[in-house]
Amino acid sequence: MSAFFVEKLAVWSTEPSQVPSKGRVILVHGMSEHSGRHLNTEQALLKDGYSVVRFDLRGSGQSGGRRQWIEKFTDYVDDVASVYRWICREQEPLPLFLLGHSLGGAIAMTFMQYYQKAFRGLILSAPAYLTGDAINPYVIALGKQLVKVIPTFRVSGNSDKSAISRDPEVVKQFLSDPLCCHTNTLNQGREVLDQLPKLKEIASTLTLPVLFAHGSLDKIVKLEGSFELLNQIRSRDKNLYIMPGGYHEPHNDLDKNDYFVQLTQWLNKHLTS
Repeated sequence: MSAFFVEKLAVWSTEPSQVPSKGRVILVHGMSEHSGRHLNTEQALLKDGYSVVRFDLRGSGQSGGRRQWIEKFTDYVDDVASVYRWICREQEPLPLFLLGHSLGGAIAMTFMQYYQKAFRGLILSAPAYLTGDAINPYVIALGKQLVKVIPTFRVSGNSDKSAISRDPEVVKQFLSDPLCCHTNTLNQGREVLDQLPKLKEIASTLTLPVLFAHGSLDKIVKLEGSFELLNQIRSRDKNLYIMPGGYHEPHNDLDKNDYFVQLTQWLNKHLTS
């Protein structure tokens, strides 16, 4: 299926083939990747009767813009808002959910400060908040100094890529994927890292239903961070699904089918407001 463009963003909108759509999920991908790495999530949702809208963030995948560059973190939030407004203009009204993975989780939380009344629920897959041991703290510290002088400078991704999944084929495909970008601009890194501590306060503004999903052995984003954010969220309807032994990508790990069952059951429960 070919992408179409909303402003400079590459977007895909898919509908269930056998049944009418009962809800719509907007999917926000993580750093250095693109929405095409979430096709198995899309297929699980379609099979259960959900429409899916996924898109590549600016500077990622097939979208326009300088690779892995933002001037400020809210650029990413604006991307989600652009896709949301397109849905409101062009798509049939359906119960609406937002799913953000890793960096996409941080973006989704920030977006929901302003738009949560329009959504039935929020799903946060290993949301970026507390960075784990797979991310080199020395590279982060050096980048914080260099960004003041050369914000457009690109550095190699400083995380252990084998930590994304226990499936070595997933890791291999990620490393060889031409649409993934394994270098990041210093300003992108600074803006993301500056935003993460703000998520705790943002969580305290969220009153809609929220589902967290996190692998217990995630070395890229700490599970403890999801516990911390969960406790801050004001909604009484909040849940944390922990994948025993799971790594950073629940949708691409060995137990992904168990995650998809949990995801679709939670969505079905929250179809009515």
